[in-house]
Amino acid sequence: MTNIPHFVKDNPEFSYLFRFHKEETKMNLSTEQLLEIAQYSLVRIDGAWFLALAGKLGKETAWEMDVEAWKQFSYLLGKKIRKDIIPNPVWPESFLDALAILSKIMKIEGRKVFVESGTITVQVTDCENQKAIAKAGIADCGIATVHTHHGLMRGLFGKEMDVSVKHTKNLNQGDDCCEVVISRQTHQSK
Repeated sequence: MTNIPHFVKDNPEFSYLFRFHKEETKMNLSTEQLLEIAQYSLVRIDGAWFLALAGKLGKETAWEMDVEAWKQFSYLLGKKIRKDIIPNPVWPESFLDALAILSKIMKIEGRKVFVESGTITVQVTDCENQKAIAKAGIADCGIATVHTHHGLMRGLFGKEMDVSVKHTKNLNQGDDCCEVVISRQTHQSK
């Protein structure tokens, strides 16, 4: 409880957060079970807020906000990975590691990754977000995917480095996989 702000820890309204101890819980969930619940929850909250926003403000606005949310989420995730896991990132290895983390969090399975001359090609045949989007019949996730890769790169390496990201195949449009082609770019100082 040392990392919990005092205004939360000392507030009786939040006492329910701290009353359970490991030995008091009867669930005994494994780390894998908790990860599955987290993966499920992340995909569903993404879809639920998108559908709610689309219902109130229209699909176009919902897509604009979805892209912005994924830009911010992936940038912050990249920064967190750099801070806690990969403090001195190296291209392309560290970016591949960050993509592996993102894929685990998002339950993006069936991945094949190819690296040739500094260009990374990722092919995915099993993705929970893609399945949810296909089930809802609302659109495809290509634009959010592109911005997610950009954000992850900038969070991991800093804003002076960028990537070219092309979403070249899409399961929701009848392709055999979703394919993303990523190549590094460095911004020149003026």
